[in-house]
Amino acid sequence: MKTMQLFITPLINEMAGFALILLVWVFASFFYPVYIIPSPWEVVNNLNGLMLQNFIGHLQITFFRIGTGFTISMVVGTAIGVWATIKKKTATLNSMMMVIQVLPGMILAVIFLLLFGLGNLTPIILIATLTLPTLVINTMNGLAKRSTALEEYLSTIKSRQSVWFSHIIFPTLVPVLGSNFSLGIGLAAKIVVMGEFVGAQDGLGYLLNNARITFDMRMVFFYLVILLLVTLFFQAVQSLCFSIAFKKYFYAE
Repeated sequence: MKTMQLFITPLINEMAGFALILLVWVFASFFYPVYIIPSPWEVVNNLNGLMLQNFIGHLQITFFRIGTGFTISMVVGTAIGVWATIKKKTATLNSMMMVIQVLPGMILAVIFLLLFGLGNLTPIILIATLTLPTLVINTMNGLAKRSTALEEYLSTIKSRQSVWFSHIIFPTLVPVLGSNFSLGIGLAAKIVVMGEFVGAQDGLGYLLNNARITFDMRMVFFYLVILLLVTLFFQAVQSLCFSIAFKKYFYAE
């Protein structure tokens, strides 16, 4: 029961947010002509024309870029956050991450395009670079809430560092990993569009850019909905994995 609750609750929240976006879209479509904001029904009625012959291929490429860029930032960002906490370097590292966080994404995308050219590398490295600071900061802030009383006790009895990690860091880290996943996937889904706008000739961002150029707003909104569904899919995977593997760290036995 607890496993099912841990899986379903975040998913329901995500779906509620998705439903709210749809309601705002429907409401706005009443006040603008179809060539500016087409209604959801307009998009659904034109699905056959919107589904390009190689659409699935573009979708798979975007999935790959989101997954790869996010995985790099998740592993590296969490590791850096844990290291900074153990070495008590959080204040210094937090300032460094804030500097990276304010770098304009579009400028970085152009720089990465010149360095790595068109293809997978530019969107993937852009995702990893822009997502990393948020995950590092979130990891450090989450680990700052660890049990200081237990930490002092283990220090008093001179316990091994492995015991300190397994009893203090890891139990605090598991919920942080969950929030890192949610934050990182949301950011990656937005950043991949920017990366594919600038540095790719395939993927949903590339298709979205083409639709923008031709001012085909039905196609623009269709691709936006697909990106939201991609995010929902990753969130469902995260909720399922954490509800099965780490439920004891979210709910008391």
